[in-house]
Amino acid sequence: MIRKDRTSLLIAGILLLLVCLACFLLPLFEPKGEVLSLSAEQADSLAALAEQVRIDSMERAERRRGSDFSQAFPFDPNHADSATLLKVGFSPWQIRNMMKYREKGGKWRSPDDFRRLYGLNEEDFQRLRPFVRIRPEDAASRSVVRWEEIADTFSSRKPRFEKTVKAEEGTVFDLNAADTLQLKMIPGIGSYYASKIVRYRERLGGFVSVSQIEEVEGLPANMGRWFKVESSAVPQQIHLNRADFRTLVRHPYMSYEQTKVIVNHIRKNGPIRSWKELSLYKEFTEADFRRLTPYFRFD
Repeated sequence: MIRKDRTSLLIAGILLLLVCLACFLLPLFEPKGEVLSLSAEQADSLAALAEQVRIDSMERAERRRGSDFSQAFPFDPNHADSATLLKVGFSPWQIRNMMKYREKGGKWRSPDDFRRLYGLNEEDFQRLRPFVRIRPEDAASRSVVRWEEIADTFSSRKPRFEKTVKAEEGTVFDLNAADTLQLKMIPGIGSYYASKIVRYRERLGGFVSVSQIEEVEGLPANMGRWFKVESSAVPQQIHLNRADFRTLVRHPYMSYEQTKVIVNHIRKNGPIRSWKELSLYKEFTEADFRRLTPYFRFD
């Protein structure tokens, strides 16, 4: 009986000790009532970041859904409308890539040339290749030896390969019109750098000077001698007052800090009418304005 009483007292003592500890420790974890305050600029930055994360998540989800080319039929990638491309089996994000490429003057000049569509894997390309139709007037004007078409006559187990004839010294290409096949004709440029030049051209909106080719990292020296830019070339322009944060910050000549300045200035003062309105901000220099001018408009 005495032993049971001792056990009961011990348990009661432990419980009392736990209650005391709880009363002492709980206040340490109570919120202090402080509220995190953000400036308008910080709030805009967080909102823009959240929107970009949301859009990127949607695009990744859309890519995971993939494409369905099981019901594919003959189509011309240079002229088919979005409804037709959707029926062929392309996903909406692939169609957007095709339309952007065409809007900037790009063309696929052969069925095999269609392989370079961004986001199209090799398996899907092989399914689509028999259905790709290219008009004669859109075919490549330059003669390029494509051994892979000869390889098609052999067993599918044999490797596919291509050989591009290199251009002679003195050949000049239009920097805004040359596709990856023509770019690979330049000594020192292979598939990787040809694609890199085209991607940079698309992000930029087009070249206005041959010297801009030096902005593509990794190219061999003195690449400018292979190119020209027509005096009539007009780059694709972005409406500064209507573009969203994500569109502005993706341009190669626009930094994140400069984009914040523009967005906040428009929010506080209304539409920007000239670069002079931004000249007082430390984020911009006269050199920035000179290279941004061809690619942005205010009206």
